[in-house]
Amino acid sequence: MKKLLVIFTVLFSLAACQSAPKTAKSQEPQNRTLIIFYDAQVGKEPLFKAAQKYGSEIIYDYKNLNGAALRVPDNKTPAKAIKYYKKVPGVLSVEMDKRAYLM
Repeated sequence: MKKLLVIFTVLFSLAACQSAPKTAKSQEPQNRTLIIFYDAQVGKEPLFKAAQKYGSEIIYDYKNLNGAALRVPDNKTPAKAIKYYKKVPGVLSVEMDKRAYLM
């Protein structure tokens, strides 16, 4: 009886040591959202015209923050979109959207 208990304990311990399966990176959703802030004196018009020309979707207009969230078109890379939007007159910063955690 004691041998059986030892065997089960060892088997359960080994089963608990197995790592969880990892998800493939290709299955993870790719972040395609940019957060862009612009100079209030210049306004949002140059940014929104550039977004329309580039093919980006305006997800949200942050009226109190002088910024906007834009989706990068599927046929363009986020890195190229960042370079493009940094050149738009009045744009102060361009960042990828990301989660922020409060501690």
